[in-house]
Amino acid sequence: MTNCLNCETSYKGNFCPECGQKSTVEKITFSFLVNDFVSRFMDIDKGMLFNLKYLTTSPKKTVFDYIYGKRKNVFNPVSYALIATSLNLIIISLFEMHWVDTTKFENFEGELYSNSYEAGKFIGTYIKFFWLLNIVFLSLFSRLFFKTFSFLEHLAINCFIVGHATLLGILSYTILRFPIVFDPIVFIYIILLSFMIFQKKGERFETIVASIFSVFFSYLLFYIIPFSIVFLTK
Repeated sequence: MTNCLNCETSYKGNFCPECGQKSTVEKITFSFLVNDFVSRFMDIDKGMLFNLKYLTTSPKKTVFDYIYGKRKNVFNPVSYALIATSLNLIIISLFEMHWVDTTKFENFEGELYSNSYEAGKFIGTYIKFFWLLNIVFLSLFSRLFFKTFSFLEHLAINCFIVGHATLLGILSYTILRFPIVFDPIVFIYIILLSFMIFQKKGERFETIVASIFSVFFSYLLFYIIPFSIVFLTK
């Protein structure tokens, strides 16, 4: 008999019947680390590509399966959002996006344009944190409009939504060159995903209105906070 190193189940054979853990442990080498990363990241049956495929083809089923406990193949929503945001920032850095010189704004309307630039620059500096914080804002408003799930469940759902929209934003950025926080395609896709996931039979209009409002108000809060910080610290 062998005791599983993962779940401590006693069994005979090469694999644990409970969790699938191998009975033999492979020594950690550079090759093992690379192969393990690639297999976890690129596996279409589970992991990052699983999310990418099924959040595109059947977002509601994928998200609801995760919420209701069918999670074995689904990539963790928080990790999905983090990786998507990191990939987006890498792409932006490769294209060497720069913020506009503040003096150009000052030549027009003075303080208003200068503050707008400073707020934009502030968002650009901390974009990863603000973009992930936007998931919290979105969850607050989606919880307000769609009361079926708890706040933490909304947080998981919106990690899927924002993470997936962020990956679309990578494709959009290569064409439009809009930073993700100003990308209209990402904004619309978040609304669309919210609608597809929360839609109930016979409530299409109510769902699309609630999706628009929840995303709009989350973006509004997203922009108000940096502007407030810039204004209060000047």
